[in-house]
Amino acid sequence: MRRFLFPLLTAVLAVCMTACGGSDDESHPTIEKPQETTQEGAKVYVLKGYKNPVQGYVTLKPDGYSDVIYIKEQSLTGKGYAFQPSTSNRLDAMKQPDTEGEWGDAIAIGNGKSCWIRHQEGSLYNYLKLRIMEVEGNDVTVEYITTDITSPVAEPKPEENVNANAPTEGRKYVTDYSMPHLDASLYYVEHVLTVDKAEVLNYAYQWDNAMKHTAWVAFYFDKVTNGDVTGRTDAWDVDPLLPVEMQTNNSHHTSDGFDRGHLVASEDRVFSKEANQQTFYFSNMSPQFNSFNGGYWITFENKVRKWARSGTFDKLYVTKGGSLRQLLKDNKEGKGQDGQVPATDANGFTIHGLACPKYYFMALLGEKEGRYQAIGFWVEHRDDYGYDNDKQAPVSVMKETAVSIDRLEELTGIDFFCNLPDSIEDEVEKEYTADGWSW
Repeated sequence: MRRFLFPLLTAVLAVCMTACGGSDDESHPTIEKPQETTQEGAKVYVLKGYKNPVQGYVTLKPDGYSDVIYIKEQSLTGKGYAFQPSTSNRLDAMKQPDTEGEWGDAIAIGNGKSCWIRHQEGSLYNYLKLRIMEVEGNDVTVEYITTDITSPVAEPKPEENVNANAPTEGRKYVTDYSMPHLDASLYYVEHVLTVDKAEVLNYAYQWDNAMKHTAWVAFYFDKVTNGDVTGRTDAWDVDPLLPVEMQTNNSHHTSDGFDRGHLVASEDRVFSKEANQQTFYFSNMSPQFNSFNGGYWITFENKVRKWARSGTFDKLYVTKGGSLRQLLKDNKEGKGQDGQVPATDANGFTIHGLACPKYYFMALLGEKEGRYQAIGFWVEHRDDYGYDNDKQAPVSVMKETAVSIDRLEELTGIDFFCNLPDSIEDEVEKEYTADGWSW
């Protein structure tokens, strides 16, 4: 197919350049035809390309207009133009375009057809009238006249977004694309800091106090937060932004057989020392099997950072967490780095009352020059994958756990990327393309 189209297009361009003096030719002389025009001052012109553009191809550039009208698939069309059919068979009978009528980006050619044509020039529409006088072989003879009618270009309506978060005092970043739709029953926290005199969101989360665990954490990688200028701080501390009665501390993670697993990984936030320190708040920890934390889950975290720092995206939005709707119940096996069995009770809580997720998830939204793509991951929390800190899982395991965002929402009950305009959100969440991500 490509071998056929290329010479065809080359021939079309060659004929067009011969017939109309090139696409930048400013002069389009009218063609003398015997047909009588239907309005004084109307011009007659012959467009070519109706049957086959290879036989000849001519465009029409009305006086004072910056774009051309041309024939495509036996219709009139042109960049910046819109067409509205008229029931009149004379130009002088066409007084005003129909204010309630539909406008299309093309109109089928037919003998005797007439139409209004509008063209956007800045903030105004300019109008002309055109009638098909004759269709003969490859030629379409038209009469047209420009008018002094103009109308303002309507301001585009804002894209509908029925599920977006509403910013309120103390919740400045809830409209960021990384944020899920907030649950009013949970406590919301934003960790911010200053970089080069500008405020930056480090990460945000919602805290489920009944679970002693975050419902999710959200953050993004961009030119600032992609930075790698500091190391791991190990600055373990309580989260000062949580109310005292909600705070967890090191005693909640002592001798329980589980790792203190970062949700916002330490290495995700190395663009400043303060940013890294904030990842060591106990509110950002989840009880994880040691082999899962250091051998399996880390594979996902490493790949996300590579995607973020590769230049593939202008911005990569990340939402992560553990499944609080599905907990790891009645675990009595294994041994943690502290020598203790990572035990959970019949309800899925550790010996210190922390919810232990049975699954972990990631929702990723990549943005490049205003275009978006998304992918989700749903990963079972297990101690038998066979990997550890010395032998981490291969990247290929990620594909096995990949899901669409719509599916991830079903599994978690979380409404991800709610601040995207609904039309974009619906499109990027319904499916994912593995080939759109560099593995």
